[in-house]
Amino acid sequence: MNALPREVLKWIQSLDLSISVKNPKWDFSNGYLVAEILSWYHPKEINMHCYNNGTSIQSKILNWNLLETFFKNKNYTIDKDVVEGTIHCKNAAAEVLVEQLYTTLTNRHTYRLTPRTHTFNDLTYQSKLPLHARATTSTAIKNNLANTELETGPDTNHLMNKTQHIITLHKQHKQNQRLQDPNRFGIKPTLGEVRQKIKSEIQRTSGTASEANQGRKSRPVSANKVPENVQFAEVKVKQSGRDPVISNVENISERLNSDIYETYQPTMPLGDTPGYSAIAQHAR
Repeated sequence: MNALPREVLKWIQSLDLSISVKNPKWDFSNGYLVAEILSWYHPKEINMHCYNNGTSIQSKILNWNLLETFFKNKNYTIDKDVVEGTIHCKNAAAEVLVEQLYTTLTNRHTYRLTPRTHTFNDLTYQSKLPLHARATTSTAIKNNLANTELETGPDTNHLMNKTQHIITLHKQHKQNQRLQDPNRFGIKPTLGEVRQKIKSEIQRTSGTASEANQGRKSRPVSANKVPENVQFAEVKVKQSGRDPVISNVENISERLNSDIYETYQPTMPLGDTPGYSAIAQHAR
């Protein structure tokens, strides 16, 4: 009952049915409660003595044949797959049937965040299990194909199509598992997948770099105007490639030329340096 919306539960309780609804999956499978609900709205057209409250597959088929004839005469939109799922006690099939009856008889709609689907299988339950506990192909067929379907199938081809549909859904589910956890199955990426991954990483990196460059604020500095916060420092550089001896001789020559009273005595003998004769002649 927890799977039904609150307004549908209140509606069922207000009808004062002869059987209390505890598990819609089993309580609505034979169609007896469905006929009792319809008798509240169409008492002259629904005769409850024509319906059998039994659990055998024969009782279910007889009851639902009468109900489908009534739906057709009243132009009620009750889906065929929903009826079959309710007969064979498929998961969530009875809940969908009751909601469709509620909408048809009361002209009110139920509100859900996620709409119900008509795929009455256990894939939703299997996806919540860990990978090692999920069903195999044979278990999926056993869980999604009821014994009553084998008994009431119109022919062998119909049952084979149902079985093939279950196998196809199971294969798709297994492929999704391989995509979700490729390391578990030892799947190596193809060259196309590797190339696509590298391309996406390059695009993401280039996009991040361009956004960083756009975020920087540059302030142009004029060539004629020096900013106030800029300070200059004098740097003394010693010239490389010039002979220190020649430089010293030039300094002594300048001192001798400027010494009028001839009191300056060089610290190094002039005879030991290149250019002695030129400096001595100049000093004399």
